[in-house]
Amino acid sequence: MRKHFLLTIFLLSILGTMTANAQPEYVDLGLPSGTLWATTNIGATSPEDYGDYFAWGETTTKSDWETYFDVDDDFSFKKYYNGGGLTELLPEDDAATANWGSEWQMPSDDQIDELYNSSYTTTEWTQVNGVNGRKITSKSNGKSIFLPAAGFLTSTSLYDAGSFGYYWSRSLGTGHSSYAYGLGFFSHNIYGYGYYRPFGRSVRPVRTIDIEKQVYTEFVEATGTLTYYYDDQMDSRQGTTELYNPVNNPDAVRFTGYYKKVTKAVIDPSMKDAPLTSMRNMFYGGFHPETFVMQSLSNMTSIEGLENLNTSTVTDMNNMFGLCQSLTTLDLSSFNTSKVTTFNGMFQGCENLKMADVSSFDINKVRDMGMMFLGCTKLTTICCDKDWSNSTAESGYMFSGCKKLVGGNGTAFDSNVIDATYARPDGGTESPGYFTAGVVGDVNGDGEVNLADAQTILGLMAKDEYKTNADVNNDSSVDLADYQTVLGIMAKQ
Repeated sequence: MRKHFLLTIFLLSILGTMTANAQPEYVDLGLPSGTLWATTNIGATSPEDYGDYFAWGETTTKSDWETYFDVDDDFSFKKYYNGGGLTELLPEDDAATANWGSEWQMPSDDQIDELYNSSYTTTEWTQVNGVNGRKITSKSNGKSIFLPAAGFLTSTSLYDAGSFGYYWSRSLGTGHSSYAYGLGFFSHNIYGYGYYRPFGRSVRPVRTIDIEKQVYTEFVEATGTLTYYYDDQMDSRQGTTELYNPVNNPDAVRFTGYYKKVTKAVIDPSMKDAPLTSMRNMFYGGFHPETFVMQSLSNMTSIEGLENLNTSTVTDMNNMFGLCQSLTTLDLSSFNTSKVTTFNGMFQGCENLKMADVSSFDINKVRDMGMMFLGCTKLTTICCDKDWSNSTAESGYMFSGCKKLVGGNGTAFDSNVIDATYARPDGGTESPGYFTAGVVGDVNGDGEVNLADAQTILGLMAKDEYKTNADVNNDSSVDLADYQTVLGIMAKQ
């Protein structure tokens, strides 16, 4: 009996330690500032829990003008005031920092305004577990936070709980000397406003991501190479550099002055960590409004390191390889498209592309694949063993101009069928399709099985890398057995 009692005490102590050491959770809403918003209020145990109430600048729960920390005997402000005093809370007076640690702060007035800015988020009055509040959802990644309508606290009573929400920023207000800035909302509106400092209001902490790292390109004219990086070294690069931020600047005009000089693109291994949600126009420079020129990478013949692209969080691949007119092959076997909603124009204008392997593509969430291969006039083979023809996605002009396209069982391109009707493995006359259910042994994706594929396998073995299409014998490894299998295929040919 004593043993069981001691065991129970031990487990309770472990659970207590785990609870005490638990770190507050946060959500990345994809906001331009990089702000991460906590999922709960200070003092709350769940998103819908009201939590504690703080007078502005006090770090323990209290609401009383008579004992407010920042006034002297004649009720003049001592520390924080417009016109000579501090206007933003220091860490020692910040309830988020004091209660949750140095990584956390109360939001600034700018962060408050950004949170409900209709360019970045949508808001709705709703309930979570029977509690009224505002759900704020990111337009860029669909993630959200819930702010309960917790009301406000005076020295004697709690008011407006369930009907209004009031949340402090760390910034002073400008409307009145006794105001600090905050977020307010009710069922029909959400707004930023000044509030009476000594009253107790909710605090939803924030922290920021490491915004030093960014996705950018460097062009080195001596080699004709365009490289994509995700790091904090942009300012130290010797070539021509440009940011790539398709979420906040989707129609940016890039590669000005050198788009015709790019002959090769390289995806640096650092890109494996890049948290991109869009790869829109990744290899397309856009339409220049002054020269009226489409700045395409028309002379780029190859892209190395596509396996280094982190596509697992990407939703938009619109025009990703648009007008890459000199590309002949693309190894897309590493792409994870489980969250992609649009392939619109992904390969349009790739007029020298002969083979595309999209066998790894997941189209479950795709709503638009119109013009996906439009103008790929030399495309002969699309490797894919999945049936896309039943998709409800928009697919107009998907294969328009693909006059050399032939399915795996000989179905030739039909100019009357250019939508997704034939986007499936070719079943011959009974079930015609434009897809070929994979070319076994074609490791480098050039549509043929030859010595280059065997050499590619040796290169992967040397680097101890795995690729699905290099695992020719399907034993979950890339080794000499795959090399020998390719040689056997070549011998039969």
